[in-house]
Amino acid sequence: MILFDAERTWKAMASTVDMGLAHHIGVSNFSTHKLGRILANHRIKPEVNQVECHPYLQQKHLVQFCRMNGILVTNYSSMGSGDRPAAFKPKGEPVLLEDAMVKEVAAAVGATPAGVLLKWGIQQGSAVIPKSANPDRLKQNLEVPETVQLDDAAMEKLNAMDIHRRYVDGAFWALSGSAYTVETLWDEVGDPFQEEL
Repeated sequence: MILFDAERTWKAMASTVDMGLAHHIGVSNFSTHKLGRILANHRIKPEVNQVECHPYLQQKHLVQFCRMNGILVTNYSSMGSGDRPAAFKPKGEPVLLEDAMVKEVAAAVGATPAGVLLKWGIQQGSAVIPKSANPDRLKQNLEVPETVQLDDAAMEKLNAMDIHRRYVDGAFWALSGSAYTVETLWDEVGDPFQEEL
């Protein structure tokens, strides 16, 4: 079995920058531990780390670590990944777009719940990448930075929602018999950088 070697892969990606084949390179789903190893052992650092991030999963330590090291965070599943296949949705999981607090904030600021969730990510200093094939929703999403305003009180309410709830839990990458586990994917047990922040 061949295991993914993040550092060897990063070295190969960095060589594309040195050869002029790429200008910007980044990672996805990297924990502070994995990022720390890249930063400590490689000259070229990731410019972006794309991770699941929303009011239910704020990943504050990871976001802070990225900011401290000049790495842009790009949020995926900003609206809770409700469009993923039913087989990946546990029965009774909370629906972020239908959360009472999200709806309350949306009503107070005259926006949609989706607009509030996207603006929350933007005001956190992250890039957001909502998925939609609907032209009207695409237009609304693009207008969020200018049309949705969240004051400090609204942000406090949304920031109080963190329940460490992943929608993309990674179980489909940790197949039976694989050396990969959900724990090693996210490095959430014993992450030395979490204690430092």
